[in-house]
This record gives sequence, C-alpha cells and structure tokens, in this order.
Amino acid sequence: MNRTTVGGPELGGGRGAGGVLVLVDPAGAADPAGAAGGAGGGSPVAGLLVQELRPSVHLRTDDFLRVIRNGQVPPQLPGADRQQATALAAAAQAAFAYATGGYQVVVECADAPAALDTFRRESRTTGAALHYVVLTGAAPATPHELDTTDLTPETTAKSVLAVLTARTHLLGW
Repeated sequence: MNRTTVGGPELGGGRGAGGVLVLVDPAGAADPAGAAGGAGGGSPVAGLLVQELRPSVHLRTDDFLRVIRNGQVPPQLPGADRQQATALAAAAQAAFAYATGGYQVVVECADAPAALDTFRRESRTTGAALHYVVLTGAAPATPHELDTTDLTPETTAKSVLAVLTARTHLLGW
C-alpha cells in the first residue's frame, strides 16, 4: 500500500498516515432543508468529506448492525446494548484497520456512540489519530460540537475540514 496521501488534509497528521473521524450527524443537523444524503441515505457531509480526504473510506455504524442476519435484537429489548456494543466494536476495528493501511476514514453515526472508549482503545493500539465531531443545530454544549444551523452541507464539510486541520477535535492518538 502506498501510504502517501494524494491531496486534501490528513487525519493522521502527515506523511501519509491514516486517521479516523467519528462524525455524528443526526438527521438534518447538517442540512437545514432536510434533504436526503448521498447514496444509501448517508450524510451529505460525510459524502463530501470522503471526496476531499484521499485515500478515503466511508463507514456507517448502522451498516454494522444491518449485517446481523439471524438473531438481531430490536433496540428496545434486553440484549440490544450488547448487540450495539459488538457492532460498534466491529466498526472501530474496521476503521482503524483501514487507517493503519494509510486511509483517511470517516465513520458516520446518526447518534453519539455510547462507547467512544472502543474507538479510543483502537487509536491507542494502532497509533492512528482519532477525531470526533458532532454536528448540531444548536449552540455547542461540548468542545466537540459544531453548530450547523445556518450552514449548507458544503459549508459544513469545509468547517469540519478546518477543525480537522487545526486538530482541535482530537480524542486519541
């Protein structure tokens, strides 16, 4: 694998190192008009980010739940927490596997992951950088939130790229 990044910012901090961005984009948070996202119903912001980050990978945490074929537990029933934690761990492991191969990885989540420690642990284990950005339609309540109230998906993506470049939303290294 050629670990040289071709254009765009690097999540991993330079020299072709990969990194991971956990992007929390609740439905409509980045798109005031409420337009549907890119292919597969994903976030328009995540889609724009992976176009700018090279080489890039786009993972959706929902996809890791959707692949359970037999025995999937509805979210309101007992056992759903274990199922969610397992799917999130699989997403984190996949994301950091790509990152250690030199890819810039955007992990799209509809809700804030309950177990960011899973991503932190993978960051420590692999040495790949971990960024965390929560898009919100209100004034930021935490340092990782980004108010997208008056932003289009395009300007939101530019804002996210700016905080990645500034390295202000790092969670782990």
